[in-house]
Amino acid sequence: MRADLISRTVSVTRLTTVVLIALSVVACKTEKDPDQPTVLGIPPATAYLGVEYYYNFGAFGGEDILDYSLTNAPSWLALEDINNKARQGVIMRGVPGLSGGNLGDADLGREEDINLVTTDGRMAGVQPFDITVKYNPLSLEADSYTEGEILTLDESRREHCAQPDLATAGEHSFTINEYNDDGSVSTTANITIPTRPIAVKVILDQPSVTRVAVAFELASEYDASNCDPGFSAPHQRCDSSDANAGDAIIGQDLVAFGSGSDGLLENLDYITYQQDEEGVFTGGVVTFEPGITECYIRLEVADDSFPEPSESARLRLTEVRSGLAGLGESNNGVRANIVVDDDEPVLTLETTIGGDRDTMNVGEVREYAAILTGDRESEIRAKLGHSEDSTARLGTEFVTERWENGSWVESDELVFPVDVNEVPFRIRVPAGTYTNLALDDRFILLGLNESYQAGRENFARAADENLLRVSLNELTAPLVLNPSDGFVPTDLALAHSGRTFVAGYDSLDNDRVLVRIYDQKGTQSQEIAVSGAGDSLVQPFPAITTVQRKVSEGTTKVDRFEFAVAYDTDAPVAGTSAMGGQDILISRYWYDSASNGGEYVKSWTTRTGTANDDIVRSVAMNAENGYVLIAGETDGAWPEQVPAGGVDSFLQRIDVEVDGSNEIPKVAWTRQIGSPEDDSVAGGSALPLSPILFGSAQGSVNGETVIGGVDAFFYGASGSIGDVNVYQVGTEGDERVTEGTHANNILWLIGNGDGAYSVVENGDEDNTLERNQLTSPAGFLLGYSTDGVVSRAYTLNDANDQAGDRFAALSEFGSDMVVAGASDGNFSGEAIVTGQEQGVVARVSLVKDDETQEESPFKNEWRFQLNADDSEIVVLDNYRDDEILALTRHGQEWLLLVLSPEGRLLTSLN
Repeated sequence: MRADLISRTVSVTRLTTVVLIALSVVACKTEKDPDQPTVLGIPPATAYLGVEYYYNFGAFGGEDILDYSLTNAPSWLALEDINNKARQGVIMRGVPGLSGGNLGDADLGREEDINLVTTDGRMAGVQPFDITVKYNPLSLEADSYTEGEILTLDESRREHCAQPDLATAGEHSFTINEYNDDGSVSTTANITIPTRPIAVKVILDQPSVTRVAVAFELASEYDASNCDPGFSAPHQRCDSSDANAGDAIIGQDLVAFGSGSDGLLENLDYITYQQDEEGVFTGGVVTFEPGITECYIRLEVADDSFPEPSESARLRLTEVRSGLAGLGESNNGVRANIVVDDDEPVLTLETTIGGDRDTMNVGEVREYAAILTGDRESEIRAKLGHSEDSTARLGTEFVTERWENGSWVESDELVFPVDVNEVPFRIRVPAGTYTNLALDDRFILLGLNESYQAGRENFARAADENLLRVSLNELTAPLVLNPSDGFVPTDLALAHSGRTFVAGYDSLDNDRVLVRIYDQKGTQSQEIAVSGAGDSLVQPFPAITTVQRKVSEGTTKVDRFEFAVAYDTDAPVAGTSAMGGQDILISRYWYDSASNGGEYVKSWTTRTGTANDDIVRSVAMNAENGYVLIAGETDGAWPEQVPAGGVDSFLQRIDVEVDGSNEIPKVAWTRQIGSPEDDSVAGGSALPLSPILFGSAQGSVNGETVIGGVDAFFYGASGSIGDVNVYQVGTEGDERVTEGTHANNILWLIGNGDGAYSVVENGDEDNTLERNQLTSPAGFLLGYSTDGVVSRAYTLNDANDQAGDRFAALSEFGSDMVVAGASDGNFSGEAIVTGQEQGVVARVSLVKDDETQEESPFKNEWRFQLNADDSEIVVLDNYRDDEILALTRHGQEWLLLVLSPEGRLLTSLN
């Protein structure tokens, strides 16, 4: 019985133990399983030779302290020995090219599928990554430098070498050639000149763990044996040949270290200089200490006294002498261009009132100004010469003179004593020896004879693009357009090679329409009878226009020169059919070089009109396709058009169809716009996309709001149907438009009234035109955008506001506008007032001050008044921006007058 009891007791105890164990197991199953060991972070994908590669991984997970290992890793990469330490992370480091056994660039390239493995002994985690090993690239940062300029370096954010002192001058000696007047070498001279240090930055992309030393050298394309054609070394045309222009001479213009700079310039412990085969310091070695990523190559620019263009040289990094670095990203070289600008005094040639353009008559002498700017300590000379593009040559068509010992002497060399910065000189054009067989006038482009000055000390250099342009006018007396007949000029236009086309009618021959063509010398080269001998006209007042455009001849584009004439008449004209009332006759001509050695021949004639009166006010031609544009007035109705009442404006485009070898004119469209009153058309312009018409009206044009008494208006049209935007503009006064032109995206309107005008800018809103009442009649010049916004306003009035001033002629000239008309008072401020009308011309400035953007007078703004009673100027035109041509009436005489860009009358009436 005791045995059974013992047995049962043991069984119960065992059962209790099992239950407790089971309960214990059940209790453990309620806890979370340990996380899989996981590596945190992705290491950099790029490493550099000689630069420490470092990354600190993190990790979590596992049941125990984690161990780490690398698999498939490059030999230079390893983990720090921290296994079995109480740290959840690991540091990975190495130096490509230095650690792990490989040296230099053997470690370059891409290592793929490197694995960082971490484990707690039971579970493991893996972080795969790739590394690409590259060169630690060197680079250069250079700038443009100026001789004699003291530079400063900005503080760098990089770890850098000591910055060099650039304020102290160095010194350098070298040998130069000296030349005779013909450029041959007369002797050599040794000169010593100061230098100015400059600094070129050398950048090492990453901080190296070892010292890096890199060699550098200066180089240039300059070659003293590379001569201009026809010359051989030694010669000025070799030392300063066209091929060598712009190339610095290493050892003269630029050195690494001046021959006399030792003891003057500070010693930089990170740079050493080396001499070339000729003993000139042209290179050296710059050394980066570990951790430094920016150093400086100090060079020296010679502060010489030779006038030179900007010159360039190359600085190259040639070799890594020690350490691990690449010459650029691909280790294939590093270079930087060094540009050195000259600091010699600069010469500017001007007219006596500060302009850069003039015209003078053949046989005349005129004074000009030579102005020197810049620091200097000695006498400076300037050798004058014509440029390559000049059609007049110094010593052949003209000579220059300088003031010397109280008189003018012929010389092409100017002398500026110390403290004298402006000297006069003259241009003289000898009439007796002057020849010009060309149609165009010759012109002078006067500057410096740089080929003579090159390599010579103490000469001035030329201002950039500064050339004094002087056109040589051969028409020195007024051209009388009706010397012995009844020719009455009504319009003029210029065409190729300076030909002047004068349209008019012969009052002694049935008012026959004629075009007379003159060259720049005033010789009539052709007279064209536009209307037939049997046509009996009555003062037709023809308008004329010229154009030069490109046309195809086979597969070649050639220039085609054309002009068109338009007039109105109600008379029968041979070859045409009358439409009723005043019709418009249009004829187009073209220049045929094969006809009589070159002359204009008729292309076609057409007649257009309504059943009533149609008056032509202007004719224009499009330079792209040659269409003819007529702007005029009608009291009839053009096809598809509805009259507004009274006299309307119309714009008509005439195209050309080709039928074999014949050109046939065809009206493409006509657009008629008006007000209930009589409208006045001043002209039109053949713009490429939408031709434009302008004029003035007293009523509402096309339903627009009436602003004042007589308003200006304009509109563009491209067909006979569709919407037309009419811009009715002006003030509460009268703005009667007499002429206009489209230039530089602005529509310029000239006219007459009695107000003083100004433009008020209204911020984000459109500008407004303001007017103040005057006491006398005056002209106006208004500038509008093609969408009707006013931008410029000028009042053309005498200073005392007492005279009757009126204007009807307008022409673009240079960057300005020129206006003309007549005045019965002192419009110019210098006129002899007689009470009769005298012709007047004014150049109106469109130039704004660079800084303030305020309206400021242009230095060539001027006014001119003819000393001739009963005279007026009715038409203006522009010859090459060199001359202003003025069709002028003086009593019963019609004249062609010529004015210079500065308002000087070249064709004197006396």
